[in-house]
Amino acid sequence: MTTAALRIVHLSIVHRPDDPRIFERECRTLADAGHAVTYVVPAPVPGGSPHGVDFWALPQRPRSRRLLNTTEILRAVRTLKPHVVHFHDPEILAILPVLRRLVPRLVYDVHEYHHLELAQKYYLPERVRPHAPKAAAAAQRTALRLVDGLVAVVDDQFDDLGPRPALRVTLPNYPRFTRFAEPEARVGRRADPRLRLVHIGSLTKSRGVPTMLDVLARHQAEGHNDALLCLGGVFYNPKFEAEVRERIDGELAGRVELLGRVAPDDVPGYLAAADVVWIASTLGGQHHRRMVPTKLYEGLAAGCAALVSDLPGRADVVLAEDCGVAVPPTVEGHAAGLAKLLADRDAVAQMGARGRHAVEQRYCWEVIEDRLLDFYDELTRSCTAPVTR
Repeated sequence: MTTAALRIVHLSIVHRPDDPRIFERECRTLADAGHAVTYVVPAPVPGGSPHGVDFWALPQRPRSRRLLNTTEILRAVRTLKPHVVHFHDPEILAILPVLRRLVPRLVYDVHEYHHLELAQKYYLPERVRPHAPKAAAAAQRTALRLVDGLVAVVDDQFDDLGPRPALRVTLPNYPRFTRFAEPEARVGRRADPRLRLVHIGSLTKSRGVPTMLDVLARHQAEGHNDALLCLGGVFYNPKFEAEVRERIDGELAGRVELLGRVAPDDVPGYLAAADVVWIASTLGGQHHRRMVPTKLYEGLAAGCAALVSDLPGRADVVLAEDCGVAVPPTVEGHAAGLAKLLADRDAVAQMGARGRHAVEQRYCWEVIEDRLLDFYDELTRSCTAPVTR
């Protein structure tokens, strides 16, 4: 692992200051290893240096104007003089030629199959969406010739990125288990005797929100009222949000609760108050590809059983650890899965206990964080001397 201290900038114009992958896991691990880490990210940023990580606030701008942050990004880089800029958004690829002249090492952290998600973006014109993934993938491969290292969530992502750069590391989105060592359930939520299901994350169609609502509506039509769903997260499509709220206020009143955005520090408490973490991903966009959904592993870490779509990166771990139910990614499939969980509440608790143990032993950040430090050692062997301009 690296012994000489480095100046490292983690850069995002999309994510939040408290993003679990960037701040909670990667920045903290590098700071704990003795490096000077600054997270450059849109405001508002926390005061001080939490967990040894400094922050540099960029202006908050809407999606269409994010690249106007280029001037502020370059100002930050020139001031901080980092040995490494570790960036987390495909949008940053557009300014790589400039960053390349300022920084000894550039790292691209690929959180998702970004090019595949473009086909699902509601804000793109419909005629453009079918062609966007292929065009974006080609542009991404070209830009990566300027990058020194790649970080991905699963090995499969590298297949879309071409052969360069050669230095790569896979860092799955496993949670830091210490956050869940003693999770305290949110006050009052254990009083409801119904099976408590929870989904925390982006509230989109591809994440299965309509599927979950349809399952509960069907369950209600059959005369049942023994399940409660809590949805935590943010809607990015205003039209879809209006549709969901109308259903929750109408046919599903009292059966679904919207929590709003749940800050990372509050996630363990909401999950600990639930029985089941529900991941109802559909086949659209990137979801047919292998993934490591953080919210699945966080739910397991908090002791929840899992109800997941039978898709790569979800069903395999649930079945291997016998910690939940994997079903076809349809309303019928998830309705059957819900019925199975409701039929044996004792088994649900046992599944949750097995899942929590599995995360602690095999699927937590503490098990893999040395990969990041070894990657930085290889990346920076020849650039630890002070940077001059």
